[in-house]
Amino acid sequence: MDDDFNTANAISILFELSKEANLYLQGTNSSKDVLEQFMERFADFGSVLGISFKQEKALLDEDVDQLIEERNEARKQRNFSRADEIRDELKEQGILLEDTPQGVRWKRM
Repeated sequence: MDDDFNTANAISILFELSKEANLYLQGTNSSKDVLEQFMERFADFGSVLGISFKQEKALLDEDVDQLIEERNEARKQRNFSRADEIRDELKEQGILLEDTPQGVRWKRM
């Protein structure tokens, strides 16, 4: 741990790789296989540095509103287990629900 890990050099390699990928994309003969190999290299090098290139699927506001409406219907029907499931599902997606006398409010955490 006392040695220098050369993190700056490792990051510069990621930049060089991205430069090469961009140049490749500007060419006329790009291949899906080659692009997948670029992405694999990004993932390999990034994982060493603790960088993740995974895209997380975020809920749209309309999706959140729809789930809240479904939760409200479940509560009206006294199906509290389903209402709790929806609340937990939203919480896992980073959505915090707040029950108020004026209705349900939500915000992203």
